[in-house]
Amino acid sequence: MWITSRGLMQETIIDPHTGLEKVVSVKCKGTSEKAKQEAYKRLESKIEKMGETDLLFSKAIDLYIKEVSATLKPSTWTRNKRVLVCINSLIGDPFLSAISAGYVRDKFINSGKSNTTLNGYIRIFKIFWKWAYRNDYVKSLDICDKLTRFKEDSERIKIQDKYLEPYELKTLLDGMNDRYWKLLTKFLALTGLRIGELIALNKTDVWGKFIRVTKTYDSANKVITSAKTASSKREVYIQPELVEVIKDINEETAKREEIFDYKSNLFVSCPNGYIQYYTYEKYLRENAERLLNRKISSHVLRHTHCSMLFAKGIPLEAVSARLGHYDSKITKAIYLHKLEEQKEKENKLLDSITLLA
Repeated sequence: MWITSRGLMQETIIDPHTGLEKVVSVKCKGTSEKAKQEAYKRLESKIEKMGETDLLFSKAIDLYIKEVSATLKPSTWTRNKRVLVCINSLIGDPFLSAISAGYVRDKFINSGKSNTTLNGYIRIFKIFWKWAYRNDYVKSLDICDKLTRFKEDSERIKIQDKYLEPYELKTLLDGMNDRYWKLLTKFLALTGLRIGELIALNKTDVWGKFIRVTKTYDSANKVITSAKTASSKREVYIQPELVEVIKDINEETAKREEIFDYKSNLFVSCPNGYIQYYTYEKYLRENAERLLNRKISSHVLRHTHCSMLFAKGIPLEAVSARLGHYDSKITKAIYLHKLEEQKEKENKLLDSITLLA
């Protein structure tokens, strides 16, 4: 603390909301000891009130991202940032103290977005709010209990939308005109790999009897990063029908390297390096809409692989290990759904026979 020549009593503090140094000052009314003590009290009061100053939602988001970007994978914190920015646009930019469960819920309801999307927002918002609580930016976690999920479509309808039936997959593949994208679609449907895991594969990762999955491609930051989870690191067995697909992909990749005059260690590649994630997703989505009258993402192919294995009687534990799932609700839901389908078939068979003639 010091007094300037202009009679200002000043002190340098660390701003609790930015983590940066800041000079706080008050006017000292005189040079007497009493005047200094009175100024000191006002200075202390001002500093205390600064600590209590409310934080705008947008500013809190910036502080959150600044902290977690040093500890989370780029794909995780960039996704959280993207969602929080969307939430910020929906609810405006209120002070944290003005945010309540009712306020957020009302803004979400009037947003016109699907309940599935909003439930995703709620999950990230709660992660953010718990961070704010740990850092003393908010005084309570009550909002996390009060802000409940919106009701979504029935589980049966949702699960059916998560994968393609075999005839749908065949229709999709038969209607695809780009040979390379068609082969990659086959590969994803026959392995259950995530698109990021496919893009990150080196040629040496695909040989012998297994595909060795140890990493993934972060499409947001365009870098190779570690596998999504510990269980995502795995070896995927190459079944006979997959052998031919891998052979065709290798031949097509070699052709592309020769035609465009480049060399790559990647299993699938393009002249600029990694294949274009968004280009493939767009191609898949548009073809599915044209041929199946529904839009899908590459992740639907992963679930399709899962459903086809269950339909052939592969145990849940084996499917989970192949997909690199430690505990997936979707995988279990598809499994139960396929069991239900099988029971329905068995019941119809019983209806068609007579045991006592």
